[in-house]
Amino acid sequence: MYTTSWADVEQKQNSARLWALIAIALTAFGVIYGFYTIMQTGKPFVMLLLLVPAGIFWVLFCRCNKAYRKAYKSVVVDQAAQGMFDRYVYTPDAGFDSDEIRATGIMSMGNRYNSEDLIEGAYKGVSFKRADMYIAHYHSNGKSSYTVVYLRGTWLTFTYNKNFISDLQIMSKGFGYSNKKTSRLFTLKEERRHKFETENEEFNAQFTCTCQNDAEAFYLLTPHVMQMLMLLKSEFGCEFMVGFVQNRLHFAINSGNNNMEPPLFSSTSKEAEVEKTRRELKIITNIVDSLAIDRKIFAE
Repeated sequence: MYTTSWADVEQKQNSARLWALIAIALTAFGVIYGFYTIMQTGKPFVMLLLLVPAGIFWVLFCRCNKAYRKAYKSVVVDQAAQGMFDRYVYTPDAGFDSDEIRATGIMSMGNRYNSEDLIEGAYKGVSFKRADMYIAHYHSNGKSSYTVVYLRGTWLTFTYNKNFISDLQIMSKGFGYSNKKTSRLFTLKEERRHKFETENEEFNAQFTCTCQNDAEAFYLLTPHVMQMLMLLKSEFGCEFMVGFVQNRLHFAINSGNNNMEPPLFSSTSKEAEVEKTRRELKIITNIVDSLAIDRKIFAE
């Protein structure tokens, strides 16, 4: 990331906003006047001619907006992360590879996927990765189409030195489109999970759990971990899923937001944007601290 100033960020935001407004205005004029011309003459070429300059301005907007987003992130994310982690590297154009997420076996993948704003680092000796993620399924029958969004939010992984012998999956009740692998018809026996309940009725009311090994599941789901997961659900204010897979703990948080995108048409201060991003990054430290991921059972 290059070094830039907040004044440079604001200048790039103003440029991107101007090109966007011009492009919108030209598009609206081209469509409205074009339809009027078609109704009068029956010929569509006027609309097509009017939309050409609109297209040019949309290209200019995309270029300016890309420069604005890069400048914004170079200032806001870097300042928000300062002093928070043992180490970190931020790569805004990178994310989790779809094959990596598919290999976890805990998420339905659909046919639309995007991931960006990757941060890799360590906190209290625990290695982590986080990125924004979008997973959806686009349906079309030739006459109509629609998109079902599976996940729009954040995916996080925490790595420890211990390989667990089986998978454990924990989903808040409203989290949809997870891959539970409980079907006897469509899941290989060695990969199949089954539902189980803990002795905590409040936890069972809020979460659904599937696993391959009950003994290990109870070993991981201590009373403290269950209590902290319930507190995290309240703190997140949205549905999420947790998956223990091999030597990684996965968190999929379905916030409905692309969390690190800058505002285009609204003005704000650097301090407000840094604080907003810092709250997003504190999810990482809160998970490690709340679940005590650095404790002995994750490192044996």
